[in-house]
Amino acid sequence: MDIVVVGDINADLIFTGLPSLPAFRQLKHAKGMKFTLGGSSAIFAYNIARLGAATGFVGKVGRDHVGDFLLDTLSSAGVDTSRVVRDATLPTGICVSMSFPQDYAMVSYPGIRESFILAEIDRDYVKRARHLHLSSFYLQPALQCGCLELFRSARAAGLTTSLDPDHDPREQWNSGMQQLLHEVDLFLPNETEALRISKTQNLTSAVRTFDSFGHTTVIKRGQDGVSVIRSGQIISAPAFNVKPVDTTGAGDSFNAGFIFQYLHGAPLEKCIAWGNACGALSTRALGGIDAFPTPSEVVQFLVERAHEMAALAGQPISA
Repeated sequence: MDIVVVGDINADLIFTGLPSLPAFRQLKHAKGMKFTLGGSSAIFAYNIARLGAATGFVGKVGRDHVGDFLLDTLSSAGVDTSRVVRDATLPTGICVSMSFPQDYAMVSYPGIRESFILAEIDRDYVKRARHLHLSSFYLQPALQCGCLELFRSARAAGLTTSLDPDHDPREQWNSGMQQLLHEVDLFLPNETEALRISKTQNLTSAVRTFDSFGHTTVIKRGQDGVSVIRSGQIISAPAFNVKPVDTTGAGDSFNAGFIFQYLHGAPLEKCIAWGNACGALSTRALGGIDAFPTPSEVVQFLVERAHEMAALAGQPISA
């Protein structure tokens, strides 16, 4: 395999076209709805497989119709799901998302996902890949204490590694993260997560903190683009100008484009361009996978947006 993805998987139920969030005792009618694959790790796995990476997925779902649906969806993109754990003790999780053009609100039922532990991961299977990726560290409490061992064993076997922390619903922002970051080659937080994890007040201070770990940090900044920090240097690029239908999974789609090129040894500028393109194009439809582009669509998009690519030609800024 090119990459094995370990992490969260659930269903997403997405509502769009709401005039505003409903208040207590108030009914709001949505104009659009989508029931689809969810979970940052699963969306990432589906999308990077669509780009052509040989991908395996390791996670946990219930023995129910929702779990069947999710595994069938992953398999349709060519993802190997043979090491996904099925467990009947709890249902598969569902996340309800109320999506607005530039923002969202969510309610999540984690279900069986929260019981996923290190002992359920086939580590010999993981070692068959070239790269290990994990998303939603903070949304998988039972797995957190095993992540350090998982990443250390992967790197000892010669794999490169990447981590997207996602939001911490408990707002503690630690749970072993500081130790884990020493075993990560690519760290992919958004700007809010970067500030919380580094316990700093601005991006400059966060950059100095993450640079001390010696890895590449990719800070996703939504409409403000992305900043990549490596060896004391920052390369920043604006986001492509698009009118989003739904931003669900845009960060995971960015990760897929970026890491796909990273696995091919591409320079940072190309990784950033593909990440930004995949993130932008993924917002054309509801959910995190339906609008994700093929490689030819990414290439065509980048050709058409060559004028916006000029921002990557500037000199890196010292951290």
